[in-house]
Amino acid sequence: MLRFFTRHTLRVIYWLLDLLACLCGRRRTYNTLCLELSGSLPEGPSVPLVSLWRSPSLDFLSVIALLRWAREDTQIRAVVCTISDLDVGWARLQELRRALAALRQAGKQVWVHLTEGTTREYYLASAADAIVLAPTGHLAVTGLAAETLFFKGALDKLGIEAQLHQAGVYKSAGEPFTRESMSEPHREMLNSLLDDLYSQIVDGIATARGKSKPAVQELIDQGLFLAREALEVGLIDHIGYEDEVPGLLEAKIGPVQMIEVGLYRRRCLRAIRRHVLRTDPPRFAFVSVNGPIKRGETLDGPEGANAVGATSFIRDLKRIRDDRSIACVIVRVSSPGGSGSASDLMWHELYKTREQKPVIISLGDVAASGGYYLALAGAPVFAEEGTITGSIGVIAGKAVLHDLYTRLGVSKEILTRGRRAAVFSDYYTFAPSERERLDFEVHAFYQDFVEKVARCRGFSVHAVEPHAQGQVWSGRQAWARGLVDAIGGIEEALGEAKRRLGLPAGEPVIIESFPKPPSLWRLSSFMRFIPRRHDTSWWHRERLWAIMPVTLRFL
Repeated sequence: MLRFFTRHTLRVIYWLLDLLACLCGRRRTYNTLCLELSGSLPEGPSVPLVSLWRSPSLDFLSVIALLRWAREDTQIRAVVCTISDLDVGWARLQELRRALAALRQAGKQVWVHLTEGTTREYYLASAADAIVLAPTGHLAVTGLAAETLFFKGALDKLGIEAQLHQAGVYKSAGEPFTRESMSEPHREMLNSLLDDLYSQIVDGIATARGKSKPAVQELIDQGLFLAREALEVGLIDHIGYEDEVPGLLEAKIGPVQMIEVGLYRRRCLRAIRRHVLRTDPPRFAFVSVNGPIKRGETLDGPEGANAVGATSFIRDLKRIRDDRSIACVIVRVSSPGGSGSASDLMWHELYKTREQKPVIISLGDVAASGGYYLALAGAPVFAEEGTITGSIGVIAGKAVLHDLYTRLGVSKEILTRGRRAAVFSDYYTFAPSERERLDFEVHAFYQDFVEKVARCRGFSVHAVEPHAQGQVWSGRQAWARGLVDAIGGIEEALGEAKRRLGLPAGEPVIIESFPKPPSLWRLSSFMRFIPRRHDTSWWHRERLWAIMPVTLRFL
């Protein structure tokens, strides 16, 4: 009875607020959404502390939801996007591109304004009906380059020796510390990845701009364009300032009535609240795994987690399993991996959850090694064509600082009880028997990893091996090898979740995000934002690492 009374009271309150807004003239009509896409578009919501000194930016899930609302809004006839300084990976770019393409398919005009544009911004902008570049702007559509730093020469000068063991010939995470250049497997893997991502970019631009692939490749080789040059070669449609876009758009939709994204989002959220009060739709849990994986508690960064703790993750999943109102779990994985043991604990907890509720996986920009490991527990697994995934392998080892200490005039005396008590000391190299034992542990974990891939993906262990060995794949390559189930992103994962539950594709659902951002009103939560000594040293305590074999920086 109390719940019934509360729901109807809230419905009346929202109705009165809407009426008041109309009477005050605040419910102005609109036909064009103005949206800015810039910055990192974090996978998780910003922590509350950030809002004390700046307005919180839109997270990626909110942007995808906004574009879907605009697609279904009959008042919206056009969307104008300003794209600048995007710091997102290729998977999120592709998901945004698909959202813009869906707007066009729904009959909306999509226009993009650029002040400057790299390959990243232009690839996204190419999905629009029209691209407008500022008169003094330029395009730098130069393609892809991946760079890897090698530190061995510097470590030798400092007297530091990296002793690392790996399982998987492509598992090259230790190479920057043990080599001065790429090994052949490392080079082969990077070239394969670059070839596939580059072809995705060329294909996307060629299709969107109505050009042949060789013509696009020639333009990329030319690379740098002033605004007038970009217009001449057909990379853009207009030259103009941002405030001139509505005038250009009027030729397509008539008088332009803009609505800013903040106001539009508030209006949509009010409409959703009214719908929720009327219908009580099903609830889905949306769990973000955003950042390296560690044991213990999650470490919070200014724009979501900067290290995902297995303890925090397991606590959230237990809460989700116990909550009968949550019908389905969608896990968004954007992680290069990290602690092997933590990844296994998270995999186990997800697998337990899958026995009670559907668990759908959506892979973000990077879901490699430990990130891919835990994703195996869900079904199906969605990835974008540009997702960096796979990396089925493991490394372990330590840095030996004995020579550095000697050069600095520092010495150590270590007293032990137990033959291997100082095995991980930074003062001694591994003895032959210790090397043998560590190698055994690395390959034992690797074998377990491969067996879990075989079990979860329906392969034999023998069939997994050619796709393992620490090799990194693009999402498209992983799909062709059966490592993921389908190409898609968050919307596709939501659609699959509805299908599993027998819900219509257009049925609204409530999405509850995990982990919950801590409240600043609780002292215990506020203390989480105060730096602690162990916050930057948690990685020292791990023995086995299931982490992406190379840090990719695309130029």
